[in-house]
Amino acid sequence: MQFTFRTSPPVTYLSPSAEEMREVGDKVGVKSFSRDLVADLCNLAAGGQVNPPSSYQQVVRKNVEETLPAADTSGNWKYLRRDKKSKTEVSTKSRFEAIEGRTREQMRYHQNVCDFLQTIDLNCFPGSSPLEQAMSLLKLLSKKQGGQGGGEAGEPLPIFTDNDQSEKVGEQLNNLMDEVDSLSKDEKQLLDPDQDTGSGASEGKGDDGLQKMKLAEDFLKGKEIMLQISRNLDKLTRMQVRKSKKQEPDPAGDSVRNRPIAHTGEMNKLIKSEWALPSTYRTYRIVTHSSMVRERVTTIEKKQLLYIIIDCSGSMGSGQRIFKAGGILINRLKAVIEGEAELYVRLFDTTLKEEHHSSTPTEAKELIKHFTEKNYSGGSTDISGCAKLAQQRIEEIIKAGSTYRPELVIITDGDDKINLTMKDFTGTKMHAFVVECTNKVLTDLAISTGGVGVNKL
Repeated sequence: MQFTFRTSPPVTYLSPSAEEMREVGDKVGVKSFSRDLVADLCNLAAGGQVNPPSSYQQVVRKNVEETLPAADTSGNWKYLRRDKKSKTEVSTKSRFEAIEGRTREQMRYHQNVCDFLQTIDLNCFPGSSPLEQAMSLLKLLSKKQGGQGGGEAGEPLPIFTDNDQSEKVGEQLNNLMDEVDSLSKDEKQLLDPDQDTGSGASEGKGDDGLQKMKLAEDFLKGKEIMLQISRNLDKLTRMQVRKSKKQEPDPAGDSVRNRPIAHTGEMNKLIKSEWALPSTYRTYRIVTHSSMVRERVTTIEKKQLLYIIIDCSGSMGSGQRIFKAGGILINRLKAVIEGEAELYVRLFDTTLKEEHHSSTPTEAKELIKHFTEKNYSGGSTDISGCAKLAQQRIEEIIKAGSTYRPELVIITDGDDKINLTMKDFTGTKMHAFVVECTNKVLTDLAISTGGVGVNKL
C-alpha cells in the first residue's frame, strides 16, 4: 500500500507495510508516527526522490474536498489565510473558496515537509535498513518542540505546520549526528559512562548504533553543552595538563642514558666511542665536559594534581548550570583517562562534602556518573572557607609525593564576598568558573594565580 504522494521510491524498492512500521517503531521506541512521513523517509533512504508539488496538488485538493466538514449554522466555512507575518481565520459562504483556502494551507504543509526531506541526510542515522534509519530520525525529531505525534492516519506535525524553516530543522539534525560522529573514544566514555564504546559490529549496527542514538538524544536534552565547554577549555593554554617524567641516577635502575661527563672521577663510565679517540683530544673533551658517559637511571613519573570543588546549592540545579559544570569536569577527566593527571572532586555549600578520587579511566567513568546523578539541593555557600580547606587538602596530597603542579578549580554560581588572597594558594594555580552569574573578585584572583577566570559561563 502506498502511504505517500510526496515522494517516489526506486523501481526496485518495496515500501514497508503498516505492520512493519509498527514493529520497527516498537524496536527503537517510537510509539506514535505518521505513516506517510515514514514512507517518505524510507523512499529517500532507498534512493528515491521528492516529487514536485504540481504532481500532487490535485490529490490534495480532492482530499480537502472529500473531508470538508459541513458549514456551520450560519452557512459559513472557515479556513486559514496567511501572510508573511501572521495567519488569520477567515469565514466564507463560498464552498469553493473554502476548498481553495484549505488546499493552499495543506500544500504549504506538504512543501514544508518536502523542504525537510530534501535537507535531511539519512545516511547520518543508524540503522541496517531504510525503515530503521527512518525510525531513528523520527525518534530524534520527536524530542524537538512540535516534532511529537503524527499518528498513523498522518495528522500534520506541528513542527511543519507552523514552521517555515523546515530546512533549518533538517540541518540541525544533520549537525547533531555529525557532532556525535566527531566524538573521541574518551568523550564517549564520559558522556555515556554506562555504555562500553566500540562494542558494535559496525557503524549503525549493534551497540554502536544504540549508543549513537542515546548520545544524540542526550545532546537534545542539554548534554551538548558539556561537550562544547569541554572542547573550548581544551584550547586554553593555562588549562593544559601534563605529567612529569624525571630520570634519577640509580645503580639498580632499569634504564641507561648517556649524559655529559661531570668530572674526571667519572672516566670509568665513558662510552666506548670516547676511548677510540686520540688521548690528547679525549682529555680535551673530558676537561670541557663534552665527553659522554653511561649511567643507569630510574624514571620517576608524577601525574598532575587536579582538585575541583563544585557548588551544590539549590540554585545550581536550575537551567543548564549542571551541564555547564559537567563540561568542566569532563575536560579535567579527559586528562585522567589520558594518564596525565589524578583528580579529586568535592561538592560544597557552606562546607566541603565527600571527596571523590579518580586516577584511572574506570574511576573517571564512575565519577562522572555520580556527578550527573547528584541532587543539588544545598543551602548558601561559603566559597572562601571551602577554597581554603581544599587548599589544605591539596598540600596534604602533594606531600605524599606522587603528584605535582596542583591546580584548584572552583565552580559556582554564587556572588559571595571573597576573603581570599594569592597567599592562600601558594604553589597552586586556581581556576574559577562562575556559572550564569558574575563574581569578579573571584575570577580576578584566579587569573592572578596564573589560572583561568570566567564569569557568566
